[in-house]
Amino acid sequence: MGLHIAFFNRSFYPESAATGQLLTELCEGLVSEHGCRVSVVAGTPALPAGKEEASRRNGFLVTRERYRGIEIFRARGTRFSKRRFLGRFSNYLTYFLSSCYAALRLDRPDVVVALTDPPIVGLAAYLLSRRFGIPLVICFQDVFPEVARLLDGFHSGTVNRILQRVNCFLVRKADRIVVLGETMRRRLIEGKGADPAKTVVISNWADCSVITPGPKSNSFSLANGLASKFVAMHAGNMGLAQNLGILILAAAHLKKFPDIQIVFIGDGVKKLDLQNGVQALKLENVQFLPSEPKERLVEPLATADVFIISLRPGLAGYVVPSKLYGILAAGRPYVAGVEEECEITAITKKYQCGLLAKPGDPKDLAEKIVTLYRHKALAKRLGTNARQAAFEFDRPIQIRAYHTLFDELNRLSRPALRRRPSLLKRPLDFLLSGLGLAVSLPLWALIALCVKVEDGGQVFYAQERVGQGGRRFRSWKFRSMVADADARFGPLQARDGDARVTRVGKLLRATALDELPQLWNIFKGDMSFVGPRALLPQEIEVNGHGEPVAQERIPGYEARHLARPGLTGLAQVYASRDIPRRRKFKFDLLYLRKQTTRLDLKLIALSFWISLRGKWEARGRKL
Repeated sequence: MGLHIAFFNRSFYPESAATGQLLTELCEGLVSEHGCRVSVVAGTPALPAGKEEASRRNGFLVTRERYRGIEIFRARGTRFSKRRFLGRFSNYLTYFLSSCYAALRLDRPDVVVALTDPPIVGLAAYLLSRRFGIPLVICFQDVFPEVARLLDGFHSGTVNRILQRVNCFLVRKADRIVVLGETMRRRLIEGKGADPAKTVVISNWADCSVITPGPKSNSFSLANGLASKFVAMHAGNMGLAQNLGILILAAAHLKKFPDIQIVFIGDGVKKLDLQNGVQALKLENVQFLPSEPKERLVEPLATADVFIISLRPGLAGYVVPSKLYGILAAGRPYVAGVEEECEITAITKKYQCGLLAKPGDPKDLAEKIVTLYRHKALAKRLGTNARQAAFEFDRPIQIRAYHTLFDELNRLSRPALRRRPSLLKRPLDFLLSGLGLAVSLPLWALIALCVKVEDGGQVFYAQERVGQGGRRFRSWKFRSMVADADARFGPLQARDGDARVTRVGKLLRATALDELPQLWNIFKGDMSFVGPRALLPQEIEVNGHGEPVAQERIPGYEARHLARPGLTGLAQVYASRDIPRRRKFKFDLLYLRKQTTRLDLKLIALSFWISLRGKWEARGRKL
């Protein structure tokens, strides 16, 4: 059996919400194409009368069922109207509490994955990851609290602060963060403190073998009187993120074109408001049609001459409309009323597959629709480009990217790869570093005086380093190089006769006293006394052909981050300073497999011996 992956998301089959449909397709693909075992903790869907009663007999809070090889745990919750905050809040909270209970019934997964429906469900996934000691992946479909501004009738600074803290906590704790595009990646890095090294882009998708370009004249268009019309269509959820009121206003500008028809297909919390808007403006060129099942989507999508995509201003990077990928697969052009930094803008410009309208401007939206109405050759060319672009976002490609990610995380976290650190490791670090800080304070004063007297520069030197789980922290040392060394030479490793090293610095480096301030990093928990060396984020080495090699391409790089970096370690004690970094990594991996309290104490003792002999800068054996 392949990987066992557990997902947490309220929406799942047979729900029609985009996130639920995408998760269902992802799980189906992982089972059928990659041989995975998949468990999903989902909410209870809106089922016909009778089925709800039947499922209750299988469990009160959590029911269990199977669908296409997927194990589904239905966590019960309230199902109030989503049009107001209080209804959504109740639905989300009760599902979250039930999902925590459902997690207790799961067999141990290899990887646990949380989506963002609701935004706090990642906490349940986090608890499961801690329980079993397995990797945690957070997949952002929406970013909160920014999306919370969509909720009508209730706006709370307290709720927004809670959501912000929850998201920041989850991005800190996640082993990987999956986002839908570069703008969303930047939002999380800048706004939530996500680690760039752990934040990856995997776009949503459409299945190009299922959704294909079709003829405009088909049974669907004929049945709805649309075969002879120029159809501008919105297909999908009519939710809070879309700015669909603009399309109703654009329809008012298009009344003078009797053969242009605005068509809405689908459902959602804003559908009634849109229908009321049509009635208020007395529009006869707008039509609402019910949702169509996935297996019958080809004809409705082929009925459109142009699709409409819209997003409320201020949401670029916080929401990425997934309907775009189905439009691309259908080989139809679109008009997108979105902001410049939206992911859809980038795709539109790269593939030349649609037109961009000014966001929030119904007149400009109407003019763009008319442009495609009048220029059939342009519309055809954009549609052809759209179909070609769709293959870049095809379902098998994106699902393979998820499987590769999950497989890598599982491989790096396998028990065979490393031995769990002793329960004494962190208490020992805390006590020894605290004692060391207290005892060494007079020495700090002497070193600080010597550094300052030599050239008048700063006493301490701080660098950003990569710690456990890929998290960044600031590592402190006594300055041993000239004050502007990084600005003039870059973060290069020291070498024999290095002109950057000061006279005081040579003594500090030989005895490792320059690293004395890292006792503070150990005391805080950024580092340990013993572990892999803490690397710079941009650190590279040169291969045999003289080309730079990024850390990520060196075997063993990711595994090093399973443990806290160390002030000393196997590589520091036994490896020559000048051997390639990939060979040093072998020492780090060996330590991860062999780490014990006895080994730590031995390496600490040997490190003191090397310091006393002033051998840390030796290019040969230190012992």
